[in-house]
Amino acid sequence: MKKLLLISIFAAGMVACKSKSTPAEQAPLTASEFYEKVATLEETLSEPLLKAEAEIKARGDKGDYPGIARSASAMEDTMDAKIKILKDMPPAGFGGEDFKLMVSRYFDYIKSIYTAYRKIGEAKTEEDRIKAAEEMKTVMDGQTAVMNNLQSSQTRFAADNHFTIGQE
Repeated sequence: MKKLLLISIFAAGMVACKSKSTPAEQAPLTASEFYEKVATLEETLSEPLLKAEAEIKARGDKGDYPGIARSASAMEDTMDAKIKILKDMPPAGFGGEDFKLMVSRYFDYIKSIYTAYRKIGEAKTEEDRIKAAEEMKTVMDGQTAVMNNLQSSQTRFAADNHFTIGQE
């Protein structure tokens, strides 16, 4: 089911890139369908995130800073694509716009991690690399707040729209 939904999202994204949407394509989803689409979009990040982290670690272990920058830049591009999909998705349900905003902030946060990695990789001097690493620490220090805000938003959106978030 999830693979079918992922294929549908990808196909819809490809069609949306080639043509303007019709009113039928803009039909609002139910709140729970909107939530599922957003959750599926987030789930599609798992594999690229694991790949990027493995590449960055391996390149970091070798001191391959240009390689770190390339892997981080590729992940930034992936995040930009996911952010665009999210922004193009019409919200549904009570508080849908707020929920979408919180997910967008979460995606922006993930992208900021890879921006920090890229800056570390692109640093020309060790001093610049240390400064970039300190910036990354600042970004990482915000993780708890970002995750708490996202989880709170998910819970509130589900409650306001009378559905439960399934545990798999």
